[in-house]
Amino acid sequence: MPDVPNRGQVLLLLIGVGFFVAGGVHSLVRLRDDGNPRARLAAKVCLYFGVCISLGVLIWHSIGRGSWIPLEDNFDTLIWLGLFLAVFVAYVQRVHPLRGLDWFIMPIVILLLTSAAFFGRAKPHEYLDTSWSWLHRVTAFGGAVAFAVGGAAGAMYLIASRQLRAKSYPTGHRLGSLERLEHITVIAVRLGFAMLTVGLVTGLVRVARPGSTLGHDWYAQPKVLLTFVAWVIYALVLHSPINPSFRGRKTAVLSVVGLVLMIGVLIAVQLMPSTR
Repeated sequence: MPDVPNRGQVLLLLIGVGFFVAGGVHSLVRLRDDGNPRARLAAKVCLYFGVCISLGVLIWHSIGRGSWIPLEDNFDTLIWLGLFLAVFVAYVQRVHPLRGLDWFIMPIVILLLTSAAFFGRAKPHEYLDTSWSWLHRVTAFGGAVAFAVGGAAGAMYLIASRQLRAKSYPTGHRLGSLERLEHITVIAVRLGFAMLTVGLVTGLVRVARPGSTLGHDWYAQPKVLLTFVAWVIYALVLHSPINPSFRGRKTAVLSVVGLVLMIGVLIAVQLMPSTR
């Protein structure tokens, strides 16, 4: 099959993963010696090399399958998700550095790219080439990326809050102010919630279309139930500024729980049989 990644593409992707891992190691070195400029520079170089290599794999794969449209197979989709997260980390750390952000998001990037290398040969669900199906895919995966950012920021909030209460954080290694972490969480959730809502609506349109074989019990499928529960949880997070009882730590906890559910949705999508 022309759209299946070849060994060269998989090998190059694994090299990119290696750069991301090396960058993570150098970031950990900075924990012990924050004044080490070489470790900081090496971490940035590894991050940029990893991004460039991943982008190169996408270009190579697009040429091989004869299409530049993204999100057409698992290999392409998982790399795009990881690449978006990596670019987000590089942008934030360049414009307004947030200590510890890469320690939480880069493991997700490494997991996504590794999954692409090992599970990229599986075809995703076959979608009809309509604007609704494309909008559904873009918003669903885009929402997942935004929720990953929100979940990472929420986890950082919980750790920073615990360190602040226990006064156990090492000098110079705080994870950022609680206000900023909460702000990042809410902003990411706002974007992800909007995209997830569009994804749900367009998904319902796909189910209701003539000739759909998803079955009359589509609402009982794991990916549908998990997505709906995640939507409710993120709705609570989104409205936390209105309800003071859901601000701060509760918002962070809900964002992490929502991210776990979204990961469950992605797993369910991969395991469910292909349908039209």
